[in-house]
Amino acid sequence: MKRLRSHSTREWVLFIHALYGAVVTRAALRLLPLPRVLRLVRRCFRAEFPLPPARQASAGQAVWAALAAGRCSPLGTTCLTTALVAQALLQRHGYQAKLRIGVRRDLNGAFTAHAWLEREGEVIVGGPAEMVAGFAPLPEMEHLIA
Repeated sequence: MKRLRSHSTREWVLFIHALYGAVVTRAALRLLPLPRVLRLVRRCFRAEFPLPPARQASAGQAVWAALAAGRCSPLGTTCLTTALVAQALLQRHGYQAKLRIGVRRDLNGAFTAHAWLEREGEVIVGGPAEMVAGFAPLPEMEHLIA
């Protein structure tokens, strides 16, 4: 119970917004191509219109909300879902983060992919950095998707 009370009203509002975004994003990823999902997520969060500084949450609060929403989403989540939600939420609150997608072969030789966010050269979602380092990043393509 104490843990629930340790979060501010702003954090709970962020969490609810992120949970809504996680459900919409997860469903959209099952139905739509990535460029349309990216536009939908940004529209859902109104990411193109940053909040005024007095209403902005910290980057840490935005990341917490996206990660917590991913854990609670009734549709489940993927690394891509979480990264897209976190990126849009961060952008709405005045922060920029780069979406990165990397690929590798696992121990059985199967192809795997992973999505994460980087901010100022640091992995902020989808880490730790040591795990992400095992993936060969694809070229940045957000400008092509948007």
